[in-house]
Amino acid sequence: MIRNPIGTRRFRFRVPRFLMLATLVASGGCGESTSEPAQPADDDIMVLNSTGQTLAAFSVSETVTASGAPVDLGAGFDGDRVDLTAAFAVTTVSSFGGSRVLFVDLSSGSLSTSFFPAPEGDLANPSAASFDAQGIAWVGGRGSDAVYRLMPGDTLAESIAREVGTFVERVLPVGERLFVVDANIDDDGGSYEPLGPGRIVVLSRTGVELQIIDLPPGAFNPTEGVVWGSDMIVLAAGTFDSATFLPANDGALVVVDLEAGTTGPLLALEANGVSLEPGADGFVYVSTTADFQTLNLLRFDPASGDFARGPADPIPVVGGAGRRVDCWAATALADGRIVCVTFSFAESGRLVVASAGGSFIHEVASGFGTTDLALR
Repeated sequence: MIRNPIGTRRFRFRVPRFLMLATLVASGGCGESTSEPAQPADDDIMVLNSTGQTLAAFSVSETVTASGAPVDLGAGFDGDRVDLTAAFAVTTVSSFGGSRVLFVDLSSGSLSTSFFPAPEGDLANPSAASFDAQGIAWVGGRGSDAVYRLMPGDTLAESIAREVGTFVERVLPVGERLFVVDANIDDDGGSYEPLGPGRIVVLSRTGVELQIIDLPPGAFNPTEGVVWGSDMIVLAAGTFDSATFLPANDGALVVVDLEAGTTGPLLALEANGVSLEPGADGFVYVSTTADFQTLNLLRFDPASGDFARGPADPIPVVGGAGRRVDCWAATALADGRIVCVTFSFAESGRLVVASAGGSFIHEVASGFGTTDLALR
């Protein structure tokens, strides 16, 4: 999920990213904890359950409680990211499900579906979608190397640019420009190995290429970005051994100056990156894994350009049973409380609320295969 807290080539095919990683990471789940009567909500959280194929709402006050019935996203749903406006949520379905964009009306819970135009159609293999301030959703085609725009109710997405990079992972709208995260990996050959460092392709809103920002050497496989003021924080997720599937632990963050078109140095994660989420507390939260078994949660300070809790000092989030929590994705409320979700194929994940230091406050079951959360 990406939000700004300050105000004709051969088509490709890709397993959804979360499925590749989730088959390796073992995140435990547990049943819903006993809760006290809910207090008036001061924050709302939307949770995307990828394998459960639902979008669920929760309210957080002194405790966390479910808000209404989850929205059924339908058979074939396999998206792993969600973005929000005040009125709508948007998520995408990969080529496995026919390359679709789903909009959820947050008032009624109704679902609408948009498709991709010929020639790629169901082979577009869309990446995560991002809303702009006007409520337009922008989507990259991993398979089609194209950038699309659409709005809730549109039957077809509109292609505004083609031949954009080699593997478009994200399109971030900023004013009159689009910043396109190109992972620059080999999906033509099927190896998904990096062809080199990732890139940021800058387009006008009509699809005209304005600039290419090369990420620093070693910034391999960028998968996510968060726009923060005049900067973009990019998650270079890193690589893994194609024979052993062991992580190379070469993930990093890179800060991109959007006005100058320049980048800062690599900020090593000492692990592979899993997720990147903005917090309402002025920090950005990064989940990492060094072994595809456990997950660590880091806190990045955009004001200083460095980690507030770095790879050597991750936040020790604790669950209701007194054990550490593997946060697949996490954010924070304005008061600093951490909200994180765990992922599990076998049973429901957990939505855990903890103090800024990681001490347990409350938790509930989040749903099967929880992969993203967003503050509403």
